[in-house]
Amino acid sequence: MDIPPDRPTSPDTPAATAATAQSRGEEEAARTSLRSGRVRKGDADTIKFKLGDRVKQAATIPHFDRKPTDPIYRPLKIYTIDPSRHREEGQTTVLNIPYEPLGKGPTGYRFKIQKSDCSPFDEDYDVDLDDPRLLISSGRDPAPTDPVFHHQMVYAVAMTTYSAFRTALGRQISWAFPKQRLRLVPHAFADANAFYDRESGTLQFGWFKVEGGDDVDLPPGAIIYACLSHDIIAHELTHALLDGLRGEFDRSNPDVGAFHEAFADLVALLLRFTYPSVVKNVILSTNGDLRKDNDWLHFVFELAEGKGERALRSIDLEGKQKYDRQGEEHDRGTVLVSAIIDAFVTIYSRKAAPIFHLATGRDRLEDDEAMSGELLTQLTHIASRLASHMLTMCIRAIDYCPPVDITLGEYLRALVTADRDLVPDDRWNYREALIDAFRERHIFPGGIAALSEDALLWDTPPEAISIPQLNFGRLRFSGDPGRAASAKEAQRQARLIGQMVCKRSNLEDFGLADPADKAAYLGDAVRAPVVESVRSSRRVGPEGQLSFDLVAVVTQCRKVQRPDFTPFDFTGGATIILGSEGQVRYVIAKNIKNEGRLERERKFKEADHEGVYPLRSCRYEKQPPATGDGPGG
Repeated sequence: MDIPPDRPTSPDTPAATAATAQSRGEEEAARTSLRSGRVRKGDADTIKFKLGDRVKQAATIPHFDRKPTDPIYRPLKIYTIDPSRHREEGQTTVLNIPYEPLGKGPTGYRFKIQKSDCSPFDEDYDVDLDDPRLLISSGRDPAPTDPVFHHQMVYAVAMTTYSAFRTALGRQISWAFPKQRLRLVPHAFADANAFYDRESGTLQFGWFKVEGGDDVDLPPGAIIYACLSHDIIAHELTHALLDGLRGEFDRSNPDVGAFHEAFADLVALLLRFTYPSVVKNVILSTNGDLRKDNDWLHFVFELAEGKGERALRSIDLEGKQKYDRQGEEHDRGTVLVSAIIDAFVTIYSRKAAPIFHLATGRDRLEDDEAMSGELLTQLTHIASRLASHMLTMCIRAIDYCPPVDITLGEYLRALVTADRDLVPDDRWNYREALIDAFRERHIFPGGIAALSEDALLWDTPPEAISIPQLNFGRLRFSGDPGRAASAKEAQRQARLIGQMVCKRSNLEDFGLADPADKAAYLGDAVRAPVVESVRSSRRVGPEGQLSFDLVAVVTQCRKVQRPDFTPFDFTGGATIILGSEGQVRYVIAKNIKNEGRLERERKFKEADHEGVYPLRSCRYEKQPPATGDGPGG
């Protein structure tokens, strides 16, 4: 069990007391918010707005309601690291996948794994994970030459990744396309690549044959499959999930692409580090000191080609890599990954120190000192549980990100605000570790007075705004606060949001503008605001504290068509967090009339960005470049 640091002056706080004390008191929050200003009502002066397609789509997500007689889990075997590594390194594990009945493929409620005409397997094979022989044996044994296992591997990792998002956000995640299922194709094409494509609603994995000249420990003619890389599956699926959560994240500054890559890398890394079999080997190889040797990170982002020890990302735990405003987006993304993994290692060291002290009388082991089995078990538990918690923090922060034009510094603000919102009593100083790691790498948000926790919190509205009709007592759910009762109910909620933000007196607060006010944006055409999504959120903190919110996204497009500009779409709007009493708690806005932001985006889009792919397709280079980047890149 985790042992807290010695705090003789701190009173004992039972877990149940901590949960009750930290659960947000919505009535008091509402009263505090309302004291800051007046509630606006009776203002009929509202501009026109539209409801986005995703409002209805999010309310029609298919879901499986488990009956008491249904299993809780479906155990399935996977590769956690490269198939060429040894089992003693945690090469394989058995994942407990949330149970759902499956069709052939397998086909579930959210995913359909399907064959391709480009498959290198000539034989006709059938994939039925509900076969009793597979159920009793936790699925097929891991084998690079077994196409049924390939399908099993893709489904298992995809479901595990999706479940991490669902748990963190407290709701089902809808896709950025209208289909109910994301199609995953393990053998989509003969190429060293993998990508997510919104237009076709697919996640496709390539394969290729090893040539005699390749520097790999495989015979010529051997086939390497991207679908057998845990990290590539999780990375690519994260692109699809992030596209569903923030479909308006398009390239408006270099940080947007960097964030997409870094976030996908972080999910893949932290998810795999939740597996005790993997963590146990890392603890043994480093003698419990994750800062002593960061070789444990090298296999995280290996190429699907399996080319030795070359990694897609070079994780820097020493803070040598600094954020460069002129840097390439993959390099920027690596700095963000390094910052969060640095914070992870810092918190692990804090939690591990008292365990070391109990076991040895010191804060760490000597290099040649053997580790006892019980110490190994405790450190493995700490690291894997911490990875799960950090993964949840990173995902939860997406709800607190601006709707468009995100910067890496703004992601820090989202991380801090989301965590402070749920866990006011930060006993282990998670937020302090994150702030220090970002400071070390010079990732600074704009427009703040200091790099401190209080300064990083998103601002509350300048005047109190409340929508009584969005009180959780008046909302309709489909058996779960994470699901609206119907598309009609979701549209009702979205209309209430639109009526509130599109009052002329509120437009400025939410980064919007009246399309009729042409003088405000130099004659550019401005479209009506669009309520993109309204999603409920149920969050559970580490002490069991609860939080219920509504998260809404409103955007507005400005068609920039000036004589001296290359035409482009400039988007503004806001992410809006509403409490369970219907009060607006946070507004994270990007103003559509911000000429400075518009000029920066114009220069970025007019610059020559060789090799840059459109985020909405998340498609990568068809051939791995000479630098070693490849699938997942």
